[in-house]
Order: sequence, then structure tokens, then C-alpha cells
Amino acid sequence: MLRRGLVAGPDFEYFQRRYFTPAEVAQHNQPEDLWVSYLGYVYDLTPLAEKYKGDLLLKPIVEVAGQDISHWFDPKTRDVGALESMWEILHRYLPYNAHAASYTWKYEGRNLNMECTLEENGIQDEEEEFDSLNMDGTLHTPAILLYFNDDLTEL
Repeated sequence: MLRRGLVAGPDFEYFQRRYFTPAEVAQHNQPEDLWVSYLGYVYDLTPLAEKYKGDLLLKPIVEVAGQDISHWFDPKTRDVGALESMWEILHRYLPYNAHAASYTWKYEGRNLNMECTLEENGIQDEEEEFDSLNMDGTLHTPAILLYFNDDLTEL
């Protein structure tokens, strides 16, 4: 795995290391020493883990420390995959809320079809359009609203 950075050891000076094996990446599996690999590259996310220590949003990254996360990304665009159905997205939230299926998911007042992807539900990724207009894409984030059904469904 390609990683940009300097490596040092007891028997050598600093040098540019080009490749790491999955076993080497796996050794870096703690928040204070956190590497991941994806799409052929290795990334040292230790500074990120230190900066956001204790933040709940960091938990998914800490859980995959030392592992390959290529399956999270589209290999061509390097974006997070957009081919997941709404059910697949819901299943990612089950560890945090066992009753995730007890909600009706809506976008712009419409119920979402849980068998379809975001795009198939009419939720477009407008990042390229914002980029073409030299606008900050973070100024607009589409919101999916979850309405509690009061039935405590568990999957």
C-alpha cells in the first residue's frame, strides 16, 4: 500500500517508504496510532483522531483502524458510494439505534422508498454543480427528516 510519509527505525535513518502490507497497516489499530487503507493508499489518521478525540462521529473510523475501507468508496470517483439503498443506509445506524426501522424517512415532505438509492429517491448529489459555479458546497446540505412512528420496530 502506498503511503506518503517518512518512516524511521532502530537500524536506519528516515526514508520514504512506498509500500505497506495489510499486516503492517493492521498494527496501527488504536486511536493514538490509527491507519487505514483505501483504494491502494495508506492514510495515517492519528492527527484526525487526536483532534476529534471523544467525538461520536469519529467512532466509525476508530472501529476500522488498521483495516482497508475501500468498500466505503466508489473506485472511479473516490466518493463514498451512492449505490446503497435506503435500507442499507438504515442498517448502518442499527448499532446506534436498535429502533432505526421505527422511523418514516422523508425528503422535501415525501416518504422515501427504502428499496431505492438516494438518487432514485430524487436526492441528487449537487457537489459538481456547486463546484462549477465556484460555490462552497457545504453551504447547502440536503436533509432527510426522520419521523418517529412510535412502534419500536427492531431489525
